[in-house]
Amino acid sequence: MTTMIAVDGVGKTFVLHNQSGIRLNVLAGASLSVEAGEAVVLSGPSGAGKSTLLRILYGNYRPTSGQVLVRHEGHLVDLVGAAPRAVLEIRRRTLGWVSQFLRVIPRISALDLVRDPLLARGIGESEATRRARDMLARMNLPESLWTLPPQTFSGGEQQRVNIARSLVDPAPVLLLDEPTASLDAANRDVVVELVEAARARGSAIVGIFHDEAVRSRVATRMVDVTSFSPRIGSAP
Repeated sequence: MTTMIAVDGVGKTFVLHNQSGIRLNVLAGASLSVEAGEAVVLSGPSGAGKSTLLRILYGNYRPTSGQVLVRHEGHLVDLVGAAPRAVLEIRRRTLGWVSQFLRVIPRISALDLVRDPLLARGIGESEATRRARDMLARMNLPESLWTLPPQTFSGGEQQRVNIARSLVDPAPVLLLDEPTASLDAANRDVVVELVEAARARGSAIVGIFHDEAVRSRVATRMVDVTSFSPRIGSAP
């Protein structure tokens, strides 16, 4: 087995400067490892720190303490000490992020959004276009929308574009933040199939799923984040 993520002793404290500098301790001593081909689902009540931990794994939040090692091009790299340019390169080649929200450049078509990650990884334009079209069709997005910017789409349609973009060529490490929220049953099933296929190909997956049926299908292992939450206390 190949370790793709190794989190050791991670803590996170937020300082609320607009509230007299109140310190909010969210995580303390968070440690876990994720192997290639594993799907670790984070569990725990709202406020336990699930989203905070996921954002730390992506490098959006810098932890107050601890290490976050991600295997990038054969080597474990500590995101905490990495230069911003190195973090961006790791995101481009190694880390995939899937959420329920779509943040895109205005006036870029759905097809271009889904195709861009393939082009960035050196796949030829014709093959990238074919794969992007296949993925948009699999996500049940009408072909009439493919050349339009997703800002004009409904929330559910935007979410499907986001998923298509992230899973058209799954990264070695996939971070999933409620990717099936607000999707109907048919599209939830498609997303689950795509996640299962990514895991079968060797992607290491860490995710948050509030849908119990989806969680039970996706997870190879559950991690209760309350054991890392100083505000909630240790899990038994």
